[in-house]
Amino acid sequence: MAKPSLFLLFLLLAGACNLPLATQPAVGDSVSASPGILAPTLPPTYTPTAVPSPTATFQPTPAVEADLAALEQAAMRPGFGGDVALFPNSTRYWIEVAVDLDSRAQQAEMSGLVRIQFTNPLDRPLPDMVLMLWPNDPQYQAEMSASLVVIGNQAIVPEVEAGGLAIRVPLPEPLQPGEVLDFTVPFHVRDIGVMKASDPRRFGFTHGVLLAPTFYPLVPRLVDGAWQVEEAPPGGDTTNSDVSFYHVQVTSPLGVALAASGTEIDHGDNGDGTATTTFVTGPMRDFAMALGPLQMEQRIVDGILIKAWVLPEHASDSPRILAAAAAQVRTLTARVGPYPYAELDLVDAPDAFGGIEYPGLVFIGTVGTQRLIEPTVHEVGHQWFYGLLGNDQLFDPWMDEAAATYTEVLYYESAVGPERATTALSEYRQLVVNYALDPSSPIGLSVGDYFSEGEYGLIVYIKGALFFDALRREMGDAAFFDFFHSFFTAYRYGFVSPLDFQTTAEQSCSCDLAPLFNLWVYDGGPMPGP
Repeated sequence: MAKPSLFLLFLLLAGACNLPLATQPAVGDSVSASPGILAPTLPPTYTPTAVPSPTATFQPTPAVEADLAALEQAAMRPGFGGDVALFPNSTRYWIEVAVDLDSRAQQAEMSGLVRIQFTNPLDRPLPDMVLMLWPNDPQYQAEMSASLVVIGNQAIVPEVEAGGLAIRVPLPEPLQPGEVLDFTVPFHVRDIGVMKASDPRRFGFTHGVLLAPTFYPLVPRLVDGAWQVEEAPPGGDTTNSDVSFYHVQVTSPLGVALAASGTEIDHGDNGDGTATTTFVTGPMRDFAMALGPLQMEQRIVDGILIKAWVLPEHASDSPRILAAAAAQVRTLTARVGPYPYAELDLVDAPDAFGGIEYPGLVFIGTVGTQRLIEPTVHEVGHQWFYGLLGNDQLFDPWMDEAAATYTEVLYYESAVGPERATTALSEYRQLVVNYALDPSSPIGLSVGDYFSEGEYGLIVYIKGALFFDALRREMGDAAFFDFFHSFFTAYRYGFVSPLDFQTTAEQSCSCDLAPLFNLWVYDGGPMPGP
């Protein structure tokens, strides 16, 4: 096959999660359109609720009662509502946020309160609590502040860490093992510019749409008994989060479309030019939303409501997005395991990388271009790999990025044909051989350990997908897909390590895979021939 063009390589390196494959028609059911949401006229300016002073008092975080559990179950597909009960001690967020939004001027501010219920999972007391303020990360085009934390009637000024990326809260009394901490945090977020194709970001305005992932103070993971406060290297994902539950009330201007993780359970006109919309989730790692002049089409696939939110000028792409997403959901349900949530939203996000995944909601940066299908199916693949099967995205990024790239191969195999899947794998090999600075590099390094963002993309995404193909050929199809099912069953909603992955694979094939993992993941070496 001919050598890939430099333009093709550029398309790879310019996106966060997309790959340089030729566009193919998506295969799926016909699309049923729902009424679109029209581009809004500029609403009256909304004045957000002022951030409370340190003397303010707050009601205790609500208990997890039966009616709340019923709402959370409503965010799950029929037959999966019982998954809510699997996590009685998971963190719960009650978020109230007002969005002062001007889509025409592309300016926004968010003011809110988050009430958090956190249970100490350790076998020792916790002296402090840490919260991540991800909008202060360089990948986000925003500024975030959270200058006090209220526990009961006591206001505590937290310590700022990692250049504003985290705050640490010394607790009045150490939190004992299994003890629950209820606390409230006022926060404020301001966007600080408009995205450009040459400088994509995760958070901010693009074409009048506000992308707002992880806009609230987020509880990080406890790793080896310590809070994981890590600055994310450029080019990779940022957050690592255990599954939690979200109850989110968003007040925003009337007429502005609002897409979010989870399921909408209430919407009301406030009579002042704003509306308040309430969302709930089942067990999800984090929460994201987008607001702006978007229109929506939807379809139901095997009990899952799939929505495509696009700019009016991209309306003709909605059927292809929905068809590709539907085909990928069915492919991965058969090959890996079922998608348990009631809804999946895909949002048109020009200039926001090639695609960015969040639980239940993904941003697609290539709508309106010829490269629409691969980013769509890649980001849907992330609903399984990282969304349901969590991994450390900073230190073991191959576990979700290589896997999500390989789900594109599975999509082609199922929806287009085996020949297209074979072509994709050949293109991957050519990219690594022709453009990687060191094609022998292992795929198992952390994001920051690669020479450049481009090298990270080539080795982790592209060579990583070739590793999955090599693993499949080594194990054989029956054992390989039995492994996928076993891995999903054992670890869904959890966090997994490379050792967990390898051990489950070896159990499925009753074979020693150490040489293969050493060659591809841990040590590296020349890639075997196709």
